[in-house]
Amino acid sequence: MMTYDPFWKMMEEREISTYSLEIDYGFNKAVINRLKHNKNMNLSSIDYICEVFSCSVEEVVVHVGNKK
Repeated sequence: MMTYDPFWKMMEEREISTYSLEIDYGFNKAVINRLKHNKNMNLSSIDYICEVFSCSVEEVVVHVGNKK
């Protein structure tokens, strides 16, 4: 399973809210919802996040294995 916990940790450290993601950074609500609920995202969306926040993929998503 993939999780976006590193992304939320980075957002907390930078004091960026979900409201700010939408208003200041132009993220649409669907992308924010996918991030919140660890849903699948295409690589172009992850690439966009890395470009906007000047970060690596590892700071956005991490593989944690399947929960059973």
